[in-house]
Formats: sequence, C-alpha cells, structure tokens
Amino acid sequence: MFANKLLTCSALLIMLFLLSSTVFSQKLIGLPRVGKNVSDLFLEQANPLTSSSSTISTSSTTTEKPITTRSTSTITPRSTTPSTESPSTTAPVISTTIAPQPYPQPSIGAWNTSCIMLQMAAQLNFTYEAREGNFTTGLDNIPSNASVEDAECKSQTTQFIHLIWGPETSKQSLIMYFNKSNDTTVLSFMQIHLALLPEDFPDAKENQTVQLITRSDGAFKTPENMSYHCTRVQKINMTETLDAEQLIGWISVSHVQVEAFRRANDTGFSVGHDCDSSETSDVVPIAVGIALAALILVVLISYLCARRRSTSRGYMSF
Repeated sequence: MFANKLLTCSALLIMLFLLSSTVFSQKLIGLPRVGKNVSDLFLEQANPLTSSSSTISTSSTTTEKPITTRSTSTITPRSTTPSTESPSTTAPVISTTIAPQPYPQPSIGAWNTSCIMLQMAAQLNFTYEAREGNFTTGLDNIPSNASVEDAECKSQTTQFIHLIWGPETSKQSLIMYFNKSNDTTVLSFMQIHLALLPEDFPDAKENQTVQLITRSDGAFKTPENMSYHCTRVQKINMTETLDAEQLIGWISVSHVQVEAFRRANDTGFSVGHDCDSSETSDVVPIAVGIALAALILVVLISYLCARRRSTSRGYMSF
C-alpha cells in the first residue's frame, strides 16, 4: 500500500516537473508551441542542439527585416584617373600676309675700253605712269653683264662710254660722259634710256619709255692720272630733261672705281683717289689754331688771377 502511494506521488511529481519545464521553455522562446504533446517536449528538452537550432531558425524567419536592393542602372561611377583627352576648343584662324620681298641689290659690273675703265653697282629709282593714270615708283638694276656698245677715246677733253642690255627688240642703255679741265677729271653728263617691259612692270602703261638725265660738275671728281674710288652708296638725282626742275628719279651707285683719259699702255686702274679723302680747306686748321690759342689764354689768365688772390690773402693774415 505504501509502495503504491509512493509510485503515485513519484509519477505526479514527474508530470509536474515536465509541465513546469515546458512552460519555462516557452516563456524563454516567446513563441507558442501548439499541437505538441508531452513526449515531444520531453525529447526536445533531452536534445538541446535540435531545440536551439529550431529556435534560432524560427527567430530568424520572424525577426529578419526585408532586404532591399538599390538599382545601379542610373548611377555612373566617377573615374579616379585623370582624363587625357584635351577639351575640344576651336582655335582661331590667323590669316598671315606674306611680306613683299625686298628688291635685290645690284651686282658689281666691270666695263673696259681703251680710254675708260669703269666698275660699279648701280640701281635706278624712277617714277612712271601706271595703267590707271596715276604715277608710281619703280626699281631696276643695271646688270653686271651689260655690254659696251660704243666709246669715244679720241678727244682729250670729252670722252664717253655707252652700255646696253636687255632684249634685242627693246634695248636699255646708259651713257656716261667725262670731261677733263685744269688737270681734273669729272663726270659731266649721264643719260639712261629705259623701256618698261611688261614682264618687269606689268602695271605700267603700254609702250612707255623712261628717260633719265643728269648734268653734274662734281660727281666722280678726281685729279688727272688718278682713278676715282668710292665704296659707299652715292645718290645722283636725275630729271626727265636737262632743263626740267621736277625730280623723277635717281641712280644709286656703290663700289665705284672709274678712270677716264687713260693712256693706251695702261693695264689697270691708276692710284685711287678715295671719295672720303678730299683735301681739307685751309679754313679748318686756321679755326682750330685760333680756338686753341684762345683756350690757352683763358687758362693763363685764370691762373694769374688765382695766384694773385692767394698772395693777397697771405698778406692779410699777418
């Protein structure tokens, strides 16, 4: 009898223990466990790994927040490497104008006759009429390959040399006259005949001829039996006629050496008389001497005045 009561009490205690443990576990988990009998609860309590895994899985499925993904179709990542492409800029178009080339310098030519030797480089600067009726300036060089057309060597007072160049249909010419008087030779007259060719002067009026004339008593002046020599550029003014006052051009000559009235047995230029070594007038040395004498006199007077003042001051000190 006592044993039966003991077994009954033991069974009641076991059932109470199981019920209390089930309630405790449900409170810990926070989820209702519906439809499970006592044996299942007992097995779950006996296998803690299965219980915890199921509990964690249930918790994760009920508490996990939904994951939203952001669309990257409209977001362009910024490049961190610098761009090597230069910005497309339209450069301004600069129009360049080619400057006109300067007219070539004349070359040195040499021409010889039995009585005249001539060496020079010459350029003509003249005025001519254009097609429109206005006047313009032209340049032309006397070529170094011009030939001697004629010369006068018989006279002992006037001699000339005649140069020609250009095409056969339109010859250009230069005539230079030299006079000798009082043991001095000088260029007395010069004439240039220049036909304006279309290939050289396309804007010139058709069939136009320029004639330049000059009369000078001081150009290329040199003592007798000497040659005239001048390296620097010299300008000789020229007009259209001998009596005209209007200047229509000039001839620029350089590297000149000329000798007229040469003897027949001479083989080259005589001693040169340079254009920059002209004889100095007597007025210049006289003026310089007077200036030096006046300067010496002023210095002497100043010295005497200073000495007199110093002497008078010495007496006053006593």
